[in-house]
Amino acid sequence: PVIEGDLLFCHQDNLNTDGIYPGKYTYIDDFTPDQQAGVVMENYDPEFVKIAKKGDVVVGGFNFGTGSSREQAATAFKYKGISCVIAGTFSETYARNAINNGFLIIECSDLVNDLREKYGREKLTVPTNKKVKIDFKNSSITFDGKNYSIDPVGEAAQELIVVGGLEEWVKKNL
Repeated sequence: PVIEGDLLFCHQDNLNTDGIYPGKYTYIDDFTPDQQAGVVMENYDPEFVKIAKKGDVVVGGFNFGTGSSREQAATAFKYKGISCVIAGTFSETYARNAINNGFLIIECSDLVNDLREKYGREKLTVPTNKKVKIDFKNSSITFDGKNYSIDPVGEAAQELIVVGGLEEWVKKNL
């Protein structure tokens, strides 16, 4: 299994869940998946939603998704059609929410550091206009002619991602 998509670089460290999914939308019960997709990263970069497209892979900084435990910070990316988020590290709560909602996240600090060297930190969202390839069989990421090793995605996480999240897994296994 391989994921390939255009790489969008968002350099920010400690990007909190409010930057990813604004708190003012959190308790609107009838907020649809399309509406969530339309506000993803609004407080980080209002241009993100115009730049990002279905199939893109987002690369963030370190301690991605810190802050509150709002699940929409993971599901809004999923609903926007983002294939996965790669970051230097993730907050534990964000990682759990992403996996529980069937959204793939991958840690790769070397890729983040290389992207910072190449693209800097001036622009909030950088469309690299280059493909990134994530090869799960070989536990590697390839970008710009360079290979990066990643930890294999655990079996339990794989299962949750494949079925679309914990809720679907429970329904399937009852």
